[in-house]
Amino acid sequence: MKISLLFLWIVFNTKCLALKPIHLTIVVCGHRLDEALTALKSSLIFTPGPIIFHIFTEDHLREEFREKIDFQWPMEYKSKFQIEFYSIEFTRGNDERWRTLFKPCCTQRLFIPDILKHVDSVIYIDTDTLFLSNVRNLWRFFRKFNTTQLAALTPEHEDPSMGWYNRFARHPYYGSMGLNSGVMLMNLTRMREVDMISKITNIFEEFYLNITWGDQCLLNIYFNYYPEQMYEFTCDWNYRPDHCIYENNCAIAKDDGVKILHGCRSAFHNDKYEEFKAIYQVIHQWNFDSNLKSSLLSEIKTKLRTFSTTNCGKTPELFTKHLSKEISSLNYSLTKIFHLAFIFNQNWNSIEQTFITLKSLSLFSSNRTQLHLHILTTDLHIQQYFSQQIESMGYFITYYNTTIEHPFHLSKILNIDRVVYLNPNMIFTNSFEKIWSLFNNFNSQQTIGMFGQCHISGSSNVLLLHLNQMKKLNMNLDGLKQITTENVYFIPCEYILDPDHCQSIPNGLFLSNSIDERLFRILYKLINEIDLQKTNDLLVNEINDIDNLQCRSELVKLLLTNKQN
Repeated sequence: MKISLLFLWIVFNTKCLALKPIHLTIVVCGHRLDEALTALKSSLIFTPGPIIFHIFTEDHLREEFREKIDFQWPMEYKSKFQIEFYSIEFTRGNDERWRTLFKPCCTQRLFIPDILKHVDSVIYIDTDTLFLSNVRNLWRFFRKFNTTQLAALTPEHEDPSMGWYNRFARHPYYGSMGLNSGVMLMNLTRMREVDMISKITNIFEEFYLNITWGDQCLLNIYFNYYPEQMYEFTCDWNYRPDHCIYENNCAIAKDDGVKILHGCRSAFHNDKYEEFKAIYQVIHQWNFDSNLKSSLLSEIKTKLRTFSTTNCGKTPELFTKHLSKEISSLNYSLTKIFHLAFIFNQNWNSIEQTFITLKSLSLFSSNRTQLHLHILTTDLHIQQYFSQQIESMGYFITYYNTTIEHPFHLSKILNIDRVVYLNPNMIFTNSFEKIWSLFNNFNSQQTIGMFGQCHISGSSNVLLLHLNQMKKLNMNLDGLKQITTENVYFIPCEYILDPDHCQSIPNGLFLSNSIDERLFRILYKLINEIDLQKTNDLLVNEINDIDNLQCRSELVKLLLTNKQN
């Protein structure tokens, strides 16, 4: 059987699926840390990722964030997201007035377009919100924006007799009953284009003495002036005590269930709104048990039975209907996110080699695998070229405009739990999930996985780095000589594919150019010519046969088996 025909067969059966990242932002000050962590935790339950959390917080809270996530959240969930921290910063002056308006730091949200200049759109949530749904369904509302709309919010009330703005406001407000800002979709690019922040600072100066609810009032005044920029979405995505304090007045929640629960007015922490408090406590205490029906849904249903006579509690299906649908349809194997790092030091050859390495991964990794690439380079031309080269593969990329002397220093740069570093001189013949699974072999002291006395040039060509563990152990490594063996997991040599030793082939993860240069060159050329978006029958005539290849049948079986998986 010809190797060329084998690869053609693989291409015909290859689909490249990828999910674009969701950007979720939250502002945390004072005593809101646990509440914020519970909100972020809820966003991960039904969302396969990738998600980037943009967290604006006080400096002393950053380490508490990291410690609680590192020690309490399992790897299955930590692989779904990346965290970026930002200091509280009011970019247009008047710091003290902005900081103390309504609640500490609440107006930080207004300045996000100035700070996240590299981000197009974000979902903003208050710390007192809980997702009972897949965040990606909310993210899709961005597609419904017309050409003028730059934000999405829900009405403050559904019933005019309960409306606050239409009864008490001392300033203009949006629509007939105003807007609630607890959940907000923000197209930051459009906000920058219309200079929204400058207009809001002018509004602030004019109405400062008439504002009751801080940034929410400022947004209401702004969208009163510019209603064409607002997209309204429904109350099931921002369900608050006001929606059921007398009787349910959010009609769509009766039909579809609550998708986001908003515990405004401390509803998650006092006995006045016991139903909200009960749901919060279940999610807050949930230990990431994979059986959501018993560990989450049943617990919430049991708690809500206690309040069956209260106005909010007498219709418990409002809170559990959509939650039940999400749990029934959930498949945790839908997408698995793994992190892979490359360092480009003005070496264009390594970029081409990386392209081939990633292309081989696309061939052999499952459609349910999502790779998050972390690329370190200070060259903007390299960033642009590399993005164009791998665009068709659907990988998610984060660029870091910096250089480091050794891959061990990735622990200082990346805010993720684990990463695999590759020096791109290899072709994968197996899925990336297989090499990632080697992390499971680490003991509590092992932070680095590497090949030891194997016949592969450069022991740093493949490194499995447990970054958070390196930070916990205060490991500040500059090179291999500073490693102690107790911190190293030595990867068995059998994982390197060696075509001359047939017994090694079933476990082979990749072929290095230092193992079999002839086979490497042939596979390199073949993979380079394959179009992952469309197949070309003429490739059969362009690929040379591989003569005198030992272990041919074992190699063919390996590749076929891996693609089927």
